[in-house]
Amino acid sequence: MMRNYLAGAILAALAASPAQANNIAFNWNHQWTFRHSAANGSTALGAEIVAYDEASQNLWVVGTGTGANAALNGIDILSMSGNRINGWSTAALGGVNSVDIANGKAAVSFTAPLKTAPGLVRFYDAANFNVLADVTVGANPDAVKFTPNGSRLLVTNEGEPGSYLVGPGGDPVGSVSIIDATTFNAQTAGFATFNSQAAALRVAGVRLNGPNASVAQDLEPEYVAISADGSQAMVTLQENNAVALIDIASATVTGIKALGLQDHSLPGNGFDASDRDGSGSNPLNGNIQNWQVKGMYMPDAIDSFTRGGQQFFVTANEGDAREWPGIADEIRVGNAVIDPALNTTLTAEHGSDWRSNNDKLNRLLVSTSGDLDGDGDLDELQAYGARSFSILDANGNRVFDSGDRIEQIIKSQFPQLWVDDRSDNKGPEPEGVAIGQINGIDLLFLGLERSNAIMVWALNDVANPTFLDMIFTTGNVAPEGLAFFSNAQGSFLAVANEVSDTTSLYRVNAVPVPGAVWLFGSGLVTLLVARRRT
Repeated sequence: MMRNYLAGAILAALAASPAQANNIAFNWNHQWTFRHSAANGSTALGAEIVAYDEASQNLWVVGTGTGANAALNGIDILSMSGNRINGWSTAALGGVNSVDIANGKAAVSFTAPLKTAPGLVRFYDAANFNVLADVTVGANPDAVKFTPNGSRLLVTNEGEPGSYLVGPGGDPVGSVSIIDATTFNAQTAGFATFNSQAAALRVAGVRLNGPNASVAQDLEPEYVAISADGSQAMVTLQENNAVALIDIASATVTGIKALGLQDHSLPGNGFDASDRDGSGSNPLNGNIQNWQVKGMYMPDAIDSFTRGGQQFFVTANEGDAREWPGIADEIRVGNAVIDPALNTTLTAEHGSDWRSNNDKLNRLLVSTSGDLDGDGDLDELQAYGARSFSILDANGNRVFDSGDRIEQIIKSQFPQLWVDDRSDNKGPEPEGVAIGQINGIDLLFLGLERSNAIMVWALNDVANPTFLDMIFTTGNVAPEGLAFFSNAQGSFLAVANEVSDTTSLYRVNAVPVPGAVWLFGSGLVTLLVARRRT
C-alpha cells in the first residue's frame, strides 16, 4: 500500500505544477528586499528602475521620493547581499528616470527641471562612481538601453507636453538619441519626416490626438529594445498605440507600425469591466466577459529575444491616457454619449441597462478617440490597454497575444492577487518586461503593476508561450523595473517596486524535465493499477 500512495503522490505533484506539466520545471526563491527609506540611508528614496553591473556584481537603483520627499531623487548602489554600499542625490539634475550598465559604464537619464527643456544622460564609471560625461538629449528622456556589445546607448526622449494650452511650445518633439559610449557623441533619430504623413498614419491606426501637435510632437517614445545583432531597435509609442523601428547605424526612424485594437468581443479576449459589480462586500472578482469593446494595446515596456534564428520583441500592453491640460482623453461609459448604432448593438447583446448597470459597462473608462466620425458621440468603445502581452516580429507584426489569459490565470490560480478596484481601468496592468535564458529556456518575466506580482512564461514556442508561475512577496507593491542576470551564483531577477519604494532580489531557475521522468511516472501508473488489480 505504501508504494501505491507514493506513486500517487509523485504523479499528483507532477500534474499540479503548470511548469512541469509542460516539461519545464521552474522555481524561485526570495533572497531579500531593501527598502529605500531615509532610515536605511537611501538617497534614492524610491525604486523605479534597477540595473545590474556584471563586473562589480552590484545593483544600481534609481528612484524618486514620494510624499514629503517628492522633490528628491537619487541613486542607491546595492550589493548582491542586499546591503546599500553607496549612493547619492541627483535632485539638482532634475527628475531621474532610468539606468542601464554595460562595459563598466552606467548611464542615467534625467528630465530637466523644466520638463519641456532638453534632458540629460550622465555616464558614470560603474566601479568608482566617478562622472565620465554629460550628454544633452531630447526633452523628458525616459528609458536608456545599451546595445548588446555596449558600444552605443539608446535613449527614448518622450517629449511629454507640459500643457496643450500654451501653444506648440508646450509640446516638445519626441525622439530617440543614439550615443557613442566611447566618444559620448550623440545622434538623433527624429520623426520630422513623418509630419507630412499625419493623415495616412491615422488611417493606419496610429493614435494622434494632441491638439495642434505635429506628428513629431505627438509621438512619445516610451521604452526601447534592441536586436541581438545591435542593428535595429524597436521603440514603444505608448500613447500612440504604435511602435517605431530604428536603424541604429544611421540613426533613422525607418517605420511606424500601428498595433491595432484587441477585439474584446471575441472568445479568449474577455475582460472584467467593472470595479463595482456584485453587491456590498461580495464583488464579482474575475467577472470576465466578452463585450463590444476594443482594447488599445498601448505598450509600455519592451524586450527582445531570438528563437530559431529570428528576432522577436515582447511588449507589455499596459495602456495610458493623456492627462494634460487642454485635452479630454478619458471618460466613463456611463457618462459618454453613445452612437445610436452602437447602443442598439449593445442593448441587443446585454440589455437596455448595459451602460447604467455597474455589473456591466457603466464604470469602464474609455477614450474619446472612439468618436470615429467626429460628431461628438462614441462610435466605438476604446479601452486603455489590452491587459495582455504580445510577441512581435522584427517588422512589428504581431505573432502572438495572450488575450485574456493574464486575468484568467489570476482568477483561477491566484485569486488573492485579483485587484477588483482596477477592473474598470486597465486591470492587472502589465507594465514591466524582462527576458532571460536559463538552460536554453527563454523566460519572460512580466510585471503586473496592480497585482503586485511578476508572471513567468516560457517562450520556446513563440506561437504558444507556456505560463510557469507567479512571483510575489508581501510588502512589494507595484513592480516597475525588472532586470534579469546570471553570474557564478546562479540566475536572478531584480525588481524595483515603485509604490512600496523597495527593491527585491529573487533567485530563479528553470530546467527541462527529462523524458525519462515522464516514462518513470507512466511506469508508476501501470504499477499502481496492477497492484490494485492484484
